[in-house]
Amino acid sequence: MKKIILLLLLIWLGVVLATAQVVKSSTSAVYVDSTGQSFVQVDQPVYFFVAPQDQPDSLVLIPSSDSQSNPMYFDGDGVHYLVYRNPSTGEKIPFRILADGVAPKPRILFKKGLMLSIGNRYYVDANTNAIAIAGATDKRSGVKAAFASVDGAPFSASGAEMQFSSSKAEYSVSVYAQDNVGNFSDTLAFRVITAVDSVVKIDNIYFDTNSAKLKDGVIPELDSLAKVLREYPEIRLELRAHTDSQGNDTYNLTLSERRAQSVFRYLQSKGIAAYRMVPKGYGETMPVNGCDNGVQCTPQQLQQNRRVEFKVLPIKTDTK
Repeated sequence: MKKIILLLLLIWLGVVLATAQVVKSSTSAVYVDSTGQSFVQVDQPVYFFVAPQDQPDSLVLIPSSDSQSNPMYFDGDGVHYLVYRNPSTGEKIPFRILADGVAPKPRILFKKGLMLSIGNRYYVDANTNAIAIAGATDKRSGVKAAFASVDGAPFSASGAEMQFSSSKAEYSVSVYAQDNVGNFSDTLAFRVITAVDSVVKIDNIYFDTNSAKLKDGVIPELDSLAKVLREYPEIRLELRAHTDSQGNDTYNLTLSERRAQSVFRYLQSKGIAAYRMVPKGYGETMPVNGCDNGVQCTPQQLQQNRRVEFKVLPIKTDTK
C-alpha cells in the first residue's frame, strides 16, 4: 500500500514587511523541521495537497465540500489537526499542523567579555574587547535570522560580530529577529555598558523615613539580584545606600550605612559571599531630584532619595 504524504503550498499575497532600517519580503510561510513537523504562519492562506510518498510530484488538491478548506487560514496560534480520507482504501490519515503566530524574542549573545546582565542591560569587562552577536529565542518554528544595529548604524545579519571596547562607556544596541514562517519581532533596545564604575539603581528598594528595615515589597528585587550574582560568581558589587535630606547630616550618613548593611545581610542569607559585596552609605549627599537641605519636596520626592544602588567593581579572582 502506498503511503500518502501531505504537502502544503503557501499562496503568498505579496505582503512586504518593514522593520527599522531594513525592508524584507518573504516568499514562504510554511516550514517543515528536521522531525517532519509542519509549521504555518497564522492568518496566511495555505493550500493542502496530497501525494504518494514515492511520487511527491503527483499533487492532488484535497477535495472538500467546505469552501474554506482550500485555501485554509489558521487564525490561532497552536496545534491543529487535518484528517484526510484516502478514497482508494477508506483509510483516515491524520496530519498535525502547528500554526505559529508568535514572533521570536530578540536578545544579545556574548562570545567574550560578559560580566553580568540585568534586564536589557549587559555589563562587560572593561579590560576585554567584548564580542557579541544578535540572537533570539523562539518556541514554535525556530529562529531563522536575527539582526542588530549598534549606535544607529545599519542593521547587520545573524553571525556578524559586534565589538564593545572600553574606549566608550556605553553602547546602544537594537535587535530584531525573524522565525522560519516569516513572523518578525519588534525591535528591542539594549544597553551594553563597559565602564565598571557605572551605578545602577535597584528597582523598588526604598525605605521608610528614619528606618533601615527592609520592606516586604523589596524582597523580590533582592532575590532577583541574588540570582544574578549566583549566575555570575566572579562579579563584585558596591552596595550604595542613600537617605533623604531630612534630619541631621551625620545621622543620615549613619542611617544610610545601616541600610547598606541591611541589604548586605539579606544577600548573605541568600548565599552570596561577603567578599563579593562592599556595603557603603552616602547619607543625603547624592539626591536624584535636587531635594537638598532647605528645599521643599513632596513625600514622593523624598522617598525617591531613600534608595539603594549598586556599582560593578573590577573582577577579583583572589577570594582570600
